[in-house]
Amino acid sequence: MRKFLVAALLLTAPLAACSNSKAVALGKYQEQAVKWHACSSELLPADQLAQTFDKKTVTCGRLTVPAQYDTESQFADFSIAMLKIPATSQKKLGTLFINPGGPGESGVEEAQWMDFPAAIRAKYDIIGFDPRGVNHSHPVSGPPIKCSNRSDFETYWLSEGTPANAEEVAHNEDIMNKYFTQCSQANPAWWTLKTDNVARDLDIMRGVISGSGKLNFLGSSYGTTIAADYIRMFPENSGRITLDSPTTNENQSDKDAIIQAKAIEKKVIGYVDGYAKARGKTRAQVKALLLKIRQWGDDNELTGFSGMKTLSVKDQSRSSDEIMFTHGIFALTYYDDATSQQYFNQGIDALLKPDHWNGMFEYFGFHLDGYDPESLRGPKYAPAKIVRNNSYEIMTMVNSMDRDLRDLTSADHQRKLAEQIKAASPFWTALNSDATNYTWVPKRSGSDWSWLAIDDKNIPDPPANMESRVNESGHQFLVIGSRYESTTPYPFSVQTAEDLKSPLVTFEGSEHAPLAGYQHECLNKIFVAYMLHGKVPAAGTTCNP
Repeated sequence: MRKFLVAALLLTAPLAACSNSKAVALGKYQEQAVKWHACSSELLPADQLAQTFDKKTVTCGRLTVPAQYDTESQFADFSIAMLKIPATSQKKLGTLFINPGGPGESGVEEAQWMDFPAAIRAKYDIIGFDPRGVNHSHPVSGPPIKCSNRSDFETYWLSEGTPANAEEVAHNEDIMNKYFTQCSQANPAWWTLKTDNVARDLDIMRGVISGSGKLNFLGSSYGTTIAADYIRMFPENSGRITLDSPTTNENQSDKDAIIQAKAIEKKVIGYVDGYAKARGKTRAQVKALLLKIRQWGDDNELTGFSGMKTLSVKDQSRSSDEIMFTHGIFALTYYDDATSQQYFNQGIDALLKPDHWNGMFEYFGFHLDGYDPESLRGPKYAPAKIVRNNSYEIMTMVNSMDRDLRDLTSADHQRKLAEQIKAASPFWTALNSDATNYTWVPKRSGSDWSWLAIDDKNIPDPPANMESRVNESGHQFLVIGSRYESTTPYPFSVQTAEDLKSPLVTFEGSEHAPLAGYQHECLNKIFVAYMLHGKVPAAGTTCNP
């Protein structure tokens, strides 16, 4: 779904509703047995497999968890999809569960893409799982939780990405209201996907698969939210747990919003400088060029491969816009600097050709949002051919139930914060704004999913705040953070390490989730020492790219 620039996202809310309902009896879930079997072709893609991944040795299985834990539910149980890579040694230490983040990303897929260190593969069965609602983990009966492919895709193109007046704002609001109404009605169990339920699911998985053994877990990005919740809720069952690029559990303050704005500004200016150096230009020249490209998009002068309006059947080109340009740039921030700079340079070069080709940035923007970009190609718009997972709606649903994401601050406060964010990230703000500098405050600011939950008396109100991160396990965990990344800024890692009373390993680079790619020898050694021997590094340990 298209992501619109809003004035601010401040998180304040009333207390969550209470329930006196009887908790669900968990015996039948805890006593189930997983039937491991050969994985279906649906779970094993033909490409993007890690060199060390062997289709012949892996197995897949499912585990059932209740839709709700605090009360008997009207909704069907969830069937959790898992993929297991067996340990290569007979003397294994246990099972390592992994989750790549999101919310909405697939652990089943991550297990197939990552070249885990040989020592980890030798000593641990590695299980990638899709959290409830994600990708292959769906209700045991009925359709998966997913919004319509067509309505999701069309929000990118039927709305005005950078509104220039109140009429365009009203048009956008009408489109989004229809989208959320349709999606919420089609998926009435959407609100059960919250992270504390995922943590409870994970403990059932641990008990069924590992018996009395403790949970060993690697969580990256949002996977660290799952990890921190698990440590808080099940300290006695928490084993060797690694948090790679931690998120924050704190409500976003004005200060946090400004920190994030500065981080993305620094990242984008880095791309500008990289392009300037590679093409013999100045920073000012490249900034002016990017603003010119943004205006081309606003004036319907960009071409791509995925839009709804066909420009040339022969060339399979369609109209593109400024939002897919900036969204593609944002998507690149999830990659390491060298890789993202390479694609950025190629994308800008293509935009400077006579047809103003925006295909590179469309590709990365749609890929980030869970689409298979190749399914969008063709001579004309064909909604029936769209292939995408449900990662985007899962992300927004989960985040909006983990805490109340409505913005209840005054219009004056939101305007003031917008000015502070503009001062912190002037160029990035300009790229995401109409040339008229038109600004507005939505009638209902913040997350539509949180508003839907508050409006519906049958849905528990999301809490005003997430629970504090605490560590009562009696031992330390492994926390890793990148000093210069913009996705989950470094202060999040510092705070998480402090909250969990654990040492922080600082990666002196800008890569998001730097451990999970297993490309950095220093981080690999620390991870192996921790997983094999329980050895945590000294405070202040650093690793270079």
